[in-house]
Amino acid sequence: MSRPNNFVILGGGISGLSAAWYLSRHVPSTTKITILEGSNRFGGWIKSKRVGEHKILFEQGPRTLRPNGIGGPVVLDMASCFVINKLNLTSSLHAVTKNDDASKNRYIYYPDRLVKLPGSSLLSSLKSVMINKFLLKTASSILLEPFVKSSKNYEDESIHEFISRRFDKSVSDILISALIHGIYAGDVKKLSVKSIFTRLYDLEQRHGSVIKGLLMGNKEAFLCQQDKDLLKIVNDENKELLAIMKDVSLYSFKDGIEQLPSAIVNDLKNRENVQLKTDNQVIKLEFGKKIKISTNDGVYEADHIISTIPSRELSHILPDKGTIPHLDYNPSVSVATINIAYNHPKILPVKGFGYLIPQSTPNNPYHILGVVFDSDAMPLQDEPPRTYTKLTVMIGGHYFNSISGKVDFPNKDILLQQSMEILEKHLGIYSTPLYYLVDIHKNCIPQYYVGHYSRLEELHYAIKKYYPNQLSVTGASYWGVSINDCVLNSAKLVLNLLSNSSNVVTGLERIDTKFRL
Repeated sequence: MSRPNNFVILGGGISGLSAAWYLSRHVPSTTKITILEGSNRFGGWIKSKRVGEHKILFEQGPRTLRPNGIGGPVVLDMASCFVINKLNLTSSLHAVTKNDDASKNRYIYYPDRLVKLPGSSLLSSLKSVMINKFLLKTASSILLEPFVKSSKNYEDESIHEFISRRFDKSVSDILISALIHGIYAGDVKKLSVKSIFTRLYDLEQRHGSVIKGLLMGNKEAFLCQQDKDLLKIVNDENKELLAIMKDVSLYSFKDGIEQLPSAIVNDLKNRENVQLKTDNQVIKLEFGKKIKISTNDGVYEADHIISTIPSRELSHILPDKGTIPHLDYNPSVSVATINIAYNHPKILPVKGFGYLIPQSTPNNPYHILGVVFDSDAMPLQDEPPRTYTKLTVMIGGHYFNSISGKVDFPNKDILLQQSMEILEKHLGIYSTPLYYLVDIHKNCIPQYYVGHYSRLEELHYAIKKYYPNQLSVTGASYWGVSINDCVLNSAKLVLNLLSNSSNVVTGLERIDTKFRL
C-alpha cells in the first residue's frame, strides 16, 4: 500500500490535533496535512479561562491529567522538553503528589452527608469503613468475590450487572455509579463493562475472579505488542521526566489544561505542510480516486481522511449511510459546569479532590453529578496561591437525556442558583461568590452502551470493506473519553497508518489484535 500524500483530519479537538501532530513528526515535509474544525476554536471540550481582575483560572472541561496507564506516559512524552521536537511544556507542569490532600481524600455524598472513601492511610480507612455500613458491606463483598462462580459465557453486560454479580448490588449502586458519574456522567445500568471496565471483564474471563486476577496477573499481560513497544520507546526517551513524575498523582499546567492543545496548535502552525482551518463545518464526503470534502467554506481533496468528529456527525456526511453500521447508535450526554470562586482560602469543611454523588443518593432534585474542589485539586494556578477557594459543580449527564437536543435545558441563572443551594446544603457554604462561570456542554461525552465492542467490530470490517485505505476513525466515540485515551489512540492510529504493513487501517485495530486494557 502506498503512503497517502494528502491527509485531511476532521475535527480539531485533542484527538484531531494529536493525529496531526504525530503525522507531522513522521511524514515527509511534502505530505500535506489539513485539519478542518467546524467551530471557531481548536481544543474541543478542553476550555481553560481566566476571569475577573484577579485572573482566576476556571476549567470548563477536563481539569487534570494522570501520569499512569499507557496514555499517561504518551501525553507526558508529547509535553516533554527533554526530547527534541516535543512541546516543551515541562516547565509549566503543576503537579499534585500522592501525599497531597487531593490525592488522599476523596468523598461521595451518600445518603445525606459526605463520606470519605478508604485511602492510603490504614487507620483512616478502617475508621471510614467501620462507621459506614455500606462500606463495611463493600469490604465483605470484596473478600468473598474470589468464591463467586464465574460466568465466562457473557459477551457483554452492563457495569451494574457485572459488579452486582461479582460483588454486591450496593457496590454498583453507590460506589461504582459515583465513579461513572465522574468519568462518563452516565447511567451505570446502561454502560458496557466490556468497553469501559475492560480489564475487570478480562480478569474474570482469564482467572474466573477479579480479585484473583489482580493478585496473580501482570498489567502488561493485557497489552498488545504495539503498546508494549510504544511504552518502551516513551519510557526510554523520557527517563528524567518520568522519574520526576513517579510520585505524582495528578497534574495540569500553569494556565490550565488548554495549554496542551494550544501548544500543539502553535507547533503545527510552524510546519509548512500543515493547514489549520476553523469555521469549516463538513457537509458531505464523496469517495472516488480522490476524496472530496465539502464544507460551508469550500471544497477540499484528500487521499486519506482521519475522522475524529463524533461518530453521529460522521454518519450524517458519509455518502452511503446504510453501508457503515452503528455510527449513530450510542447517544452522548450533556453536562453543565458551574465554576465558582470565593474570596476566602478556608471555606471548605474538608480538604480533598471533591465528591461524587451516586445514582442511589436520595433527594438529588437538581441532578448533581459531583463537585470538584479545584483549589485543592490544583492549588498553584492562581496568584497569589491558596488565597481563593474554587469549586466546580457538575450537573446533568444522563439525567439530561430526556431533554438532550432540545432548547429547554435549565438556563444559566437557574443552574447557578441550584449550585449555590447544593453547596449550602452539602458543605455549609453561604458566602457570595467572587466570580462564577456557567456553561452547558451539549452532547460532550459519548456513552458506550452494552454491546459497544461488538458494534465496533462490525464497524471495523465495514470500513475495511467500503472505504479501504481512505477512511480511519479515532476520538472519544470509540475507545475511551479521557485526554490520555484520545492522545494515545490518535498516536497508535498514525503509527499504524505509517507502518510498512499492507493491512487496511481503520483506527479500530484493537478488534483484530484482541487488544485489552
